[in-house]
Amino acid sequence: MNELQRQAYLSSLGIENYMPRWCLPKAPPPVACDWSDVNVNHIVSEGFLSSDSAVESEVGRDGSAFFSKEPAALPSVSPVKISSLLEDVAAPKKPVVSSTPVQPERSKEPVVQPFSLSLWRPTPGFLVIDTRDASLALPTELLLSNLLRVYLGPDWSGGLSEEVLRWPMVENRFVSQTLDDARVELQTWLAVEHELRPITRLWLMGENAVRYFAAENINIDEFRFRSLPLALGGLAGVYLPGLNQLLQQPLLKASLWAAIR
Repeated sequence: MNELQRQAYLSSLGIENYMPRWCLPKAPPPVACDWSDVNVNHIVSEGFLSSDSAVESEVGRDGSAFFSKEPAALPSVSPVKISSLLEDVAAPKKPVVSSTPVQPERSKEPVVQPFSLSLWRPTPGFLVIDTRDASLALPTELLLSNLLRVYLGPDWSGGLSEEVLRWPMVENRFVSQTLDDARVELQTWLAVEHELRPITRLWLMGENAVRYFAAENINIDEFRFRSLPLALGGLAGVYLPGLNQLLQQPLLKASLWAAIR
């Protein structure tokens, strides 16, 4: 290409010096720049050539010593050599065996399998979150209705409508979900829920309904049948056995009544 254009391209790319190593097969021969009508001072001011005095004295003010009027003689190579060179560049590198002992990989946080929670809203401000296990097919809603009928008294209408909260809320098969991921997502959901419909009474029934909402660094087993501090400040819930567990272990109902009273 024209030498001025070539220098402009190299300058734009931030390349100060460039020299081709091979003349590729079927490539046009290089053509020297005709400097007869070129102002070297303009070339220097544009940054194509260095303004260093030593370089200028070696090049000459007219650039005649730097660029020959004859085509530059570049070493040529055969197509076979170029092909072999490209194959060598593209060939995968052999793995380097290090003498340094490999450090064992740190244990990753266990992955939490998808699960779901059952939600009920018996009265305004009253939220019940239960660990859901549809595979057991037990009459959990009927049991909850009986509990609430006694707990809330005759004024309660007795209407219940179950909502199912599935986690993860946005399924992504390519990302492993950990305990921290579940905590962040469910605690964010509870914060939004409390903002939209303020919660004044909260029952957390079963382990899954507790572990993701509880404050960190506490032993949730110590708060069973007691008020449990939650990660969301200003809100507390009562940790109760799950409805499925109450149906399978009826003797737990005595402790449950003592807790909610």
